[in-house]
Amino acid sequence: MRHIVMLGAFGLCPIMATAQPAGEMEAAREILLELQSRSFAENREYCGYIGLMPDGTYMATEVTRGTSDSCLSRGDESRFVEVTASFHTHAGYDPDADSEVPSVEDLAGDIDEGVNGYVATPGGRLWFNDGEDGVAYLICGPNCMGQDPRYREDVSDQIQDSYSLDELEDRQSGW
Repeated sequence: MRHIVMLGAFGLCPIMATAQPAGEMEAAREILLELQSRSFAENREYCGYIGLMPDGTYMATEVTRGTSDSCLSRGDESRFVEVTASFHTHAGYDPDADSEVPSVEDLAGDIDEGVNGYVATPGGRLWFNDGEDGVAYLICGPNCMGQDPRYREDVSDQIQDSYSLDELEDRQSGW
């Protein structure tokens, strides 16, 4: 297990009210910041879970290395009182992939597991998947989480501040 040091206030974009605990979000942001450059360089997703420990702190599982477009955590969650969130990167920039928003599978998986989720993108965005309400919220915009040097913002690609599962399905079907 890896202990996540809690961060102080960090400059995030305003978002709609969501149910994520501050410690959970800080833990997710810290581990994802550490993983982003490796994810870009290797063009691999990295993933895991965040859980609540008996003393009230948040910890992450061991990080799992996935493929360029998926990741299934193999981390040990047995020490957690409760698994509260998933986290993963979206690998390196690919102009043919819709990787600047959570995928349908990302949000649906968090809903099915009953956990929150955090997704870091090649463009440096951070998303919060509310597993209870079934909505993905943009926490911070481009380059707030580091950015793949190959990333190019496509002006025709409009990214909303939030997406329901239906909206992600519509977006994915048009990609």
